[in-house]
Amino acid sequence: MQKVADWIDIEAPCQEVFDAVVDVERRMQLSPLWGLSQLLEVTSNFPEPGSSYRVRVTDAPFGIAGGMSHALHGAFEGLAHILTLKMGSTASSADHPPASVIGAESSTEEAPPKESVVEAEQAYFVSHYEPPQKFSYYLDADCKTIVTWRFQSIPRGTRVNYEEVFCQENTGGEDFLPTIRRVIHEWLVNIKRYSELRSTRGRLLLKKLLDRFYLKLRPDQRRTILLILFVQGLALVTFVVAAIGLAIAGLFF
Repeated sequence: MQKVADWIDIEAPCQEVFDAVVDVERRMQLSPLWGLSQLLEVTSNFPEPGSSYRVRVTDAPFGIAGGMSHALHGAFEGLAHILTLKMGSTASSADHPPASVIGAESSTEEAPPKESVVEAEQAYFVSHYEPPQKFSYYLDADCKTIVTWRFQSIPRGTRVNYEEVFCQENTGGEDFLPTIRRVIHEWLVNIKRYSELRSTRGRLLLKKLLDRFYLKLRPDQRRTILLILFVQGLALVTFVVAAIGLAIAGLFF
């Protein structure tokens, strides 16, 4: 068996962090793999031991297939490989739509060939539910992948320990473990940032907006929103600078 582990300190109460992680939909939305995975169903007795939820995994995340370059698709393909290896032999194949032309530079390049989209559905079963100290679940496959979250109260908040155990034959190439460690670390950082949106009205309002709107969006929709906000912010800064410039000019002329 192969094991990877990581930890992070979060300035939030243990119970709040525990609840955020146990919320399977929120946990998936905070994962760097959001867009590669889609929550299908959660049993009514979740998160009690023995309860389960089903996930669909694909190597063609929203906003990638059919409209992005080979380089960007390749980055996500590495993440998808992690998941499809764990899913075992349940994967099925379909075809991507042909990639579209992006930008003036790419207009002179040949359209990339069609690639297969690997999709798989699998169930995760809860094995331990001990609020607010431990939450564990495993992937129901030929070789189980076991994920364990542990939560420890510390003076500044909560220390979260993540551990994942999987079969040696599922480790893939030499880039597999570094990639999965990077994904796990980014996941913990996202949970930290989300959990620390508390204490002030502004942070609580931002968290509410994230819960209601932003986190529910597909990755391509998130990128669009961020781009719009960036453009609007740039326009506002330009307007303010121009207004100040006109005001200063009026003092001298």
